[in-house]
Parts: sequence; C-alpha cells; structure tokens
Amino acid sequence: MMELNNDDLKSFAMFESCTGVQAADVLITESAVVFLVSKEDMGKAIGSKGANITRVRQAFGRQVLIFEDNSDMEQFLRALFAPIPITNINVHEKMNSKTVFVTVDESNRGAAIGKGGDRIKIQRALLQRKFNCDLRLVAH
Repeated sequence: MMELNNDDLKSFAMFESCTGVQAADVLITESAVVFLVSKEDMGKAIGSKGANITRVRQAFGRQVLIFEDNSDMEQFLRALFAPIPITNINVHEKMNSKTVFVTVDESNRGAAIGKGGDRIKIQRALLQRKFNCDLRLVAH
C-alpha cells in the first residue's frame, strides 16, 4: 500500500474540485502532476473541448497529465504510451524482481522517452507503483 503525503492529498482534492472526478492515484514529479483515472471517467476528467484539464493545469500552474488506470498490466502500459503504438511487451521475472520490456518502433523512440526523459521517468514510476515492476524501453 502506498503512502500519500499532504501534497498528494491536496492534489487529489484540487483535481476532484476542477473535474468532478475522483482520481485513482497521483504522482507529482519535477515536470508534471500525473493522475490515474478510470476509463469511464476519462472523458469527464478532460471535459468538453478540454475545459476541465485546462482548468486543472491552471490550478496547478504546471503540466498535468491524465492516464487511464487499468488493473491489466498490458492495457495499463498501452494507455501510458498512447498514442505511441507498442509492438511487443515482454515480462521477465528473476528471483524477486520483475522487469517489463516494452518495444516500440525506432521512429517513435524519442516520443516514448520524452523531452529530457520526462515521459519515460513518469511511465517507470507509475509502473513501479502500480505493478512493482521495472520498465525497459526497446526500440526496433
């Protein structure tokens, strides 16, 4: 079970007041505030013409990302990487650790990593929190 600090709790409350949606998780990084939301609530969280997500970004004064939460690891990863298509997902278990190798086309490598590695750092942190797995990106 993850522990939430005061910033996390404030973030949940601010997100819910701006969108009317209860987030499943929040991750606060240097570059962004990231929320996991159920598939059913994604549209409401974004809002008509992006109104809710714009309001959330203004409230936080920084980049805010919303990803679809899913208890299925493959579906969760596909949502994290969207719109970048994943060509393969391999899970390797060794002793007490699990590593997921996600393969993307070489032409999408930069987009998958993100500016300064921000996107891959967020993906790694969310996968670690949700499934206790490490993430490795493979480009072909």
